[in-house]
Amino acid sequence: MKVLVLTRSMGEGHNRSAQALRQGFLDRGHDCDVVDALRVAGDEAGPVSGSSSGSVPARRTRSDVSSALYGWAAFKVPALFGAVYNAGALYSRTGVPSPIRASNARYAAATHAYIQDHHYDSVVSTHTFPCETLGVVRRQFPSSVKYYGVLTDYTCTPFFAEPALDGFCVPHADLLPGCVKQGLPAGATYATGLPVAARFRQPLDQAAARASLGLPADGALFLVMAGGVGGRYLTLVGDALIAEPRQYTCVVILTGRREDLYQSVTARYETDPRVTVVPFTERVPDYMAAADVLVTKPGGVSSTEAAAMGLPLVHTGAIPGCEVENARFFGAHDLSVYNQHPAEAARLAHWLLDDDAKVARMRAHQGLHIPGDGADRIVTLIEDHA
Repeated sequence: MKVLVLTRSMGEGHNRSAQALRQGFLDRGHDCDVVDALRVAGDEAGPVSGSSSGSVPARRTRSDVSSALYGWAAFKVPALFGAVYNAGALYSRTGVPSPIRASNARYAAATHAYIQDHHYDSVVSTHTFPCETLGVVRRQFPSSVKYYGVLTDYTCTPFFAEPALDGFCVPHADLLPGCVKQGLPAGATYATGLPVAARFRQPLDQAAARASLGLPADGALFLVMAGGVGGRYLTLVGDALIAEPRQYTCVVILTGRREDLYQSVTARYETDPRVTVVPFTERVPDYMAAADVLVTKPGGVSSTEAAAMGLPLVHTGAIPGCEVENARFFGAHDLSVYNQHPAEAARLAHWLLDDDAKVARMRAHQGLHIPGDGADRIVTLIEDHA
């Protein structure tokens, strides 16, 4: 079987899920490519960063601009981001074809041609926008190709239920009733879990991870993250963590792709040996393995990766919309603790460090609710439908 996985470079989670899914197909002997949907639509050539099947062109593309706009809105004006999200949620309930469908429908002919030219048997999307395109392709260009969508948040995000595809994969069975209510087909919506890369499911042990990263072997280590687009709360959390009088505390802050954020956070802590600031890195699994507690915004994919690793988890700085819903889901299932205020989130991190019973319960619930084999389950589903 030859499979195309479409993503959009709007946050890192969609790309990481796509790459984890690709590896799942490759491990089962299938051919699989991961490509940004806009590169497919424009046939600009080149899969997303991280795929071994090609390289990303250096020139600036529509995908690059979209990613930059997404990052700007999520980082600079999260309230506006949330307002747009909530407006989309209201609109999606009307049943009227959305502007999102119209916007992505214009890529249908080019996407169909790409699929046919490369002889794909199945196409999977880890982002709503390519799902919209695939729904139009499926309707306007009937063929034997099967089309699937993967929900990467713990809520049915606006417009995810709009396109008619052959199957939809969601992270947890408790989401099925709400997703069906929003319009997903009951007979074609499956609780598979999210695709998680093997590096999160089979991490280094803590000592080996710390040694490989050059981090202190002893003492408490707090990891603070904000995803690829960054977050303004990083220094607020960092300040509150090191304000606690505790020997041998180490705080590692991952600033994501924003160079300006890396520079500002580095400047703040350049004279404090307790704090290590790291720019965008592919070694997130190792930093998670090294940590005692993670403090992060509630992105659906990064939270899943941490929970699959059994890492004590504090959520904060949620962008209004799906991230708030992710935090609610994780809190309701005892997978994390949540406080939107950075100083309070730091207090919760120290509390987790000292409460072995709470950490044991959290890890037990993470093991119960977050399957590490989501990619394998999705591959099996698509194999069965081939």
